[in-house]
Amino acid sequence: MASTPSETPATSHRGLRSSVRGLLVLLTVSLLVPALAATALLLERSNRQNRDQLEEQLLATARALSGAVDRQVAEGVAVAETLATDQALLNGDWKNFYIRAKRATGNRPGWVAVTAADGQQVVNTLAPWGAVLPKTPPPAYMVAARAAGRTQVSDLRMGALAQRHVITVGAPVDIKGQPYVVSYVVEAASFTSVFRQQRAPESWVATILDNQRKVIARSVRNERFTGASASPDMTRNLARSNEGISKSVSLDNVKTRVAYTRSPRTGWTLVVAIPRADVAKVGVAAAWGTAAIFPLLLLLGVGMALFLANRINREVVGLVEDAGAIGEGRPLDPGKRGGLAEIAVVREALVAASHELEAREARQAVMINELNHRVKNNLATVQSLARQTFAKLDADQVRIFTERLVAFSAAHDLLTRTGWNEADLTDVAAICVRAHGEGIDASGPKVALSPHVAVSLSMVLHELATNSAKYGALSAPEGRVSLRWSVDQDARQLRLTWSESGGPAVSQPERFGFGARLIENLTQRELKGRSRFDFHAEGLVFEAWLPLASVQRWSNDF
Repeated sequence: MASTPSETPATSHRGLRSSVRGLLVLLTVSLLVPALAATALLLERSNRQNRDQLEEQLLATARALSGAVDRQVAEGVAVAETLATDQALLNGDWKNFYIRAKRATGNRPGWVAVTAADGQQVVNTLAPWGAVLPKTPPPAYMVAARAAGRTQVSDLRMGALAQRHVITVGAPVDIKGQPYVVSYVVEAASFTSVFRQQRAPESWVATILDNQRKVIARSVRNERFTGASASPDMTRNLARSNEGISKSVSLDNVKTRVAYTRSPRTGWTLVVAIPRADVAKVGVAAAWGTAAIFPLLLLLGVGMALFLANRINREVVGLVEDAGAIGEGRPLDPGKRGGLAEIAVVREALVAASHELEAREARQAVMINELNHRVKNNLATVQSLARQTFAKLDADQVRIFTERLVAFSAAHDLLTRTGWNEADLTDVAAICVRAHGEGIDASGPKVALSPHVAVSLSMVLHELATNSAKYGALSAPEGRVSLRWSVDQDARQLRLTWSESGGPAVSQPERFGFGARLIENLTQRELKGRSRFDFHAEGLVFEAWLPLASVQRWSNDF
């Protein structure tokens, strides 16, 4: 049975004064007496602090409501993206998909629509099956979803069939070669449930604004203000920052103090307002005392608190030094002990942890070395088997296969040197193109790649270089290849461009060979990106857009 803290060996023989708890009690008592004596002088400061706390509470409430809205949007994203993979939809079986979508949303507040590229709705579970559905110009969120190839969330809009204010989540999908958007639609009023869940004070007014500063939902008089524009001063606040606390005037023409925060996932803003008159009342009810002022008591209390705090600080500094030693990989001296009971217990735990970490690092190094050795042996075995098995076949095919194994092995070696944590794109490119000398000019910023991405991307670059050496610019003495990459931080996307010049004239092939198909497969399936081949007469241009390893795209990552 575990012992209680008072029964631990490190504390059983120590008194109240030698424990952190005892020192904190003494510190509290030493500050309480002078604090009570100085109540009258500190009252105004207390009032200001209460107001600051109220504003912090306002901002915390806005953040909590914003998170709740994001979670509600996330449910819509999950519904749209799940339905976009439905087999009946992909087969173009509209009636069967209508039945399945109706069943999937039976217990949800929204409905499902499927819209063609020209804006014609082909399925809408809000209407009976077979009903005539509207055709409208495609809204902005649909255009953005098809262009980006990922799910998008609309701002406040008027539903073409519902004729009510709605929010729509659209997921792009190709059905029999034609682009469509699967949408999950909810009434804007459904977001008022978020306000009820948070249970904010009745005098507080919470409002959700979309990216166009239009009211999506409001905790008070929602029906009247849905679709209204934010007040001019609120618009100016949002233009200055994505989060903050400021003065404003509500849509009800009430002077308010507002806290607002903008969601990085939807771009929507959650505003929580309280009348300024209520803010002014904070702290007024506090009783003014006529307590005597004893400066000497205050100084005595502060002096005692500083003395006790210094003792704690010395012990904590020792723990900080121990933690730094662990971070540097140095074992701790088990003979060193702290003066305070709790500090001594913590240090004993740090000593044990440092020795355990040292042992684990040794075991991990052995296992990684053994794994790398076995992988290299396996690659060598595969290479030998290929040469023996295909010895009587076309030597070029055997050579191409062998070169692919070598490229794969080179990427593996690079990751081995980094402990299989990550690899820089510059190093991956250098390994893949070094066989072609000055024929390839590669440059770009430092980009850390995960092991999986590094291996797949090395194979893509190897195939491009091999194809160029056989048919493209690298097959000619004057041929050159420009390899460039850049990072779009806003989209969290890596763009890579392979551009050839100075080689034989290029024309569009009748069909892609194995290498090109391998590149497309690696780019789309393994790297989760997209690519494009442009066969210009002066040389091939290949472009790829790949999501970064740390992507947090709000629409798909809920």
